[in-house]
Amino acid sequence: MIDIVTVVFKDELPILKLQAQSIERYCASIGVRNIYVIVNDDEDTLHQIDAGWWGRGANNVLVVPRSAFSSQFVEDGWVSQQVLKILAASMSYNTWTMVLDAKTIFVRELVLKDIIDEAGRAKVGTMDIFPVFEPTRLMVNQTYDIDLQKQLGPGGVPFFFQNDVVRLMIADTTFKVKQKFPYWFQGKGRITEFMLYAGYLQYRFKGFDMFYNPENALFPVNVCHSEVDQFERKLEQMKQSDTHTVSIHRNAWKQLTDDQKQQYQNFLIDRGIFCAWELA
Repeated sequence: MIDIVTVVFKDELPILKLQAQSIERYCASIGVRNIYVIVNDDEDTLHQIDAGWWGRGANNVLVVPRSAFSSQFVEDGWVSQQVLKILAASMSYNTWTMVLDAKTIFVRELVLKDIIDEAGRAKVGTMDIFPVFEPTRLMVNQTYDIDLQKQLGPGGVPFFFQNDVVRLMIADTTFKVKQKFPYWFQGKGRITEFMLYAGYLQYRFKGFDMFYNPENALFPVNVCHSEVDQFERKLEQMKQSDTHTVSIHRNAWKQLTDDQKQQYQNFLIDRGIFCAWELA
């Protein structure tokens, strides 16, 4: 029912190893078939990724170079990784793709009935669109001639793409903009993959309800580069029993003290992510 996609850069391989161990430990019961690791870097990086990191899920791991998508990619990795998430989901003929960042680490078991309702809809809820994404919202509105007012939860990763919808979005948008989708998307610069997808759902299906339950059942806790001063509060949130995933942005990690880094590592080890002691 569910495939997993992670887009990774070479510098993220140490944290990818932690994610792999967390997927083996906490995603065993959700029917994962394929784990796509999309390498958004030089192809030598492929040979540094060991499927054994995923333990019992090793046979499900497919390491894919970005060249597999027969497109050119811009130098801005923030932009290219977004279109790669969409393209990777379009490859999957499972119902759903759960998109992760390399730094996304599971710390609580995902249970299928908790995240997919009886009608087969993902329980991610909706959120207001943050003011920082207003330029993105306007680009999406212009593309589909809509007035997008909400985005799908949880406002980032883990994000659930419905794979048939992704393929429709690529095809319809290609005809609409009269450009190959990867070139058009990257040319927009600050458009984002999840906002574009939300806009397409509104354009094609008049909203989210056909595929998404308005209740949110996914609870991530993330530390971005501007939240280092909130680390202690964030760590307490990570320890809450309802938190599914945690992450610390690499630019935030660099700002943490050695003691704060040790606290995070100890927390992950306590949750069974034993290779966390390897984090530098």
